[in-house]
Amino acid sequence: MAAESSHNVKLLDRFDALLKQVASPRDVALRWQPVSSGCWQLAVSTTDKDGLLTVLAGLLTAHGVDISAGDLLTLPAEPGSRQRKILDLFQVVLEESEAQHTMQCFDEDFRSCNEQLAEGGIEAVRDLIIERTALRFAARPAAQEQLLPVEIVIDNESSETDTILQITSQDTPGFLFAFANALSLLTINIEQATVRTEEGMVQDVFVIRDLRGRKITDRDKLRELRFACALIKQFAYLLPHSPNPGQAIRQFRDLASRMLENPQQAADLTSIRSTGTLQVLAEVMGVSRFLWEDFLRMQHENLFPLIRDRAEIDRSFDKKELAALLQEQLAAGVELEERVQILNDFKDREMFRIDLRHITGLCGDVEFARGLSDLADVVVAAAAELCHAQIAPRFGRPQLAGQPCPWAILAAGKFGGREMGFASDLELLFVYQGAGQTSGRRTVDNSTYFEEFVRIFLKTLKVRKEGIFELDLRLRPFGSKGTLASALPALQNYYAVDGKAESFERMAMIKLRPVAGDETLCAEVLKVRDAFVYSERPFDTQNLIHLRKRMATELVDSGSVNLKYSPGALVDIEFFLQAQQIKHGAADPRLRVPNSMQALKRLQQAGLIETAQADRIRRAYRCFRRTIDALRAVRGHAKDLTLPDPDSADYRYLARRLGFADSEALSREISWSREFSQGLLSPQNL
Repeated sequence: MAAESSHNVKLLDRFDALLKQVASPRDVALRWQPVSSGCWQLAVSTTDKDGLLTVLAGLLTAHGVDISAGDLLTLPAEPGSRQRKILDLFQVVLEESEAQHTMQCFDEDFRSCNEQLAEGGIEAVRDLIIERTALRFAARPAAQEQLLPVEIVIDNESSETDTILQITSQDTPGFLFAFANALSLLTINIEQATVRTEEGMVQDVFVIRDLRGRKITDRDKLRELRFACALIKQFAYLLPHSPNPGQAIRQFRDLASRMLENPQQAADLTSIRSTGTLQVLAEVMGVSRFLWEDFLRMQHENLFPLIRDRAEIDRSFDKKELAALLQEQLAAGVELEERVQILNDFKDREMFRIDLRHITGLCGDVEFARGLSDLADVVVAAAAELCHAQIAPRFGRPQLAGQPCPWAILAAGKFGGREMGFASDLELLFVYQGAGQTSGRRTVDNSTYFEEFVRIFLKTLKVRKEGIFELDLRLRPFGSKGTLASALPALQNYYAVDGKAESFERMAMIKLRPVAGDETLCAEVLKVRDAFVYSERPFDTQNLIHLRKRMATELVDSGSVNLKYSPGALVDIEFFLQAQQIKHGAADPRLRVPNSMQALKRLQQAGLIETAQADRIRRAYRCFRRTIDALRAVRGHAKDLTLPDPDSADYRYLARRLGFADSEALSREISWSREFSQGLLSPQNL
């Protein structure tokens, strides 16, 4: 330590003139000096502030400055002053042709950030620094090789006043920024540090204290420190894998904060330090805010095995396997309330796993939609049985002519079409055979029983967030003014030729699909649907065009592009296909399918749509669906249908999530898709 102290004294003497330029927190002194070809020394002095190293290291990373060595010093406060100055020296490598421009830009940015730091603290500039740094991570190729283990030595013996932290590891660009960010979270101050990089390996030494200026001796705090060193190093290395590195950095702070609140959880987190596991973390954090928030706030204890065990993510269950797995878990529940909780935990965990498989590229768009739809089928059927079990002790079972009254649940919309994606809701239609009474001591009409059944059903499936498996019953006869469950005769009257059904319902009913209940009743409901939708009655083209114009006017914010409702958007394709199904489905029952792309395939096979046109429709449809899913994945909100500004960071990250080389490539694909789709609903095509 004596040799180190002597070295520091020499540095202070050498840079005394620089230090004297700093008198207030807003003051900054910077000096660049050439060392050798392409190598420079940067000297920085200002007053010490919380988060200062995060800002300094972040801006160096953002400007592409590679640090080969560094000495970081925090000076004692001068007599009569409470302010401490810092002297940070970095030896850096700069591109010769860009050196002067890089130095000038860095100086300007650091002076500006230091002023904001002095006035508003680290929170005033943290988002800016993260975004600037994230752009550099995003531009760097993703690491392919395995990161070598990190050696961490915590020395509390060599100094009476300080904890010495030594880190030896593979060089990781941006680590100093990520590490400083983590230490600020752990409320640890870096008093001084040396950073040395030789032949791709770094040996960093940090002299640290707690916020009260004391050595760190608390056992839990030391465990947190070791955790942060190991995990942050790996995480920074994997940030280029993340579609949105800035978001990933923010959410990693949330993870660390949450885990470190509980020492047991922090210990658990150290068991997931494999590159594969951390790559999953980086991808999830950088794609979906709502998934990550759900993971942290609601069920991280249950979901950690999914993150930790790649085999769990790799597994794919079909509908039968999901049903068997759920029934096995429900069998462990004793009380009805406990089984309802098991059902919802199963739903959330499996939904998270399916979402995770899609985010990490293990399943494509079609398999993703099918997986979510299968899960919804299984969950709806199980929820229905739990609801009957809850009502039957009070009223008995509904009867019809002395026999059990059949009931059915049918899906509509994206659920009915097996086209579910991020933040999809569940559109349902509840039907029972007809009038009668229940078999219990306290008898009620079947209509009363099934109204109560649906009310309990609505409470049984818990919604994590608006739009995610949220139940939607608006397709029922008379919409929100109608009964929650429909008797079959009432359904037949509503959808009769002279019934009260609206023209738009003719298209909506195409996607009706049985999910649970009596198969015979389901078949009868589909006969009612077919007689209504696929009748010889001419399709009302003018009504469709009028409805489409209203959507574009009433559902799209002025000046924005809504990928579902704007002119030339997803609805144009869906309406075009549905119009063709109605027009030709009476003569060809093979066209009566709820899935849009399956309908397109059958229309093509029937010679009703040319192959080249069908290929163009698939391309545009896939563009809209993938982009909408990518938007919804971030916040988990069904209404995320509006494109960000093409010049914004959100748009750049959207392009990255979708695998486009840049924003312009995404814009070209969306523009082509909109221009093509806008012509589909012309009178000559209908």
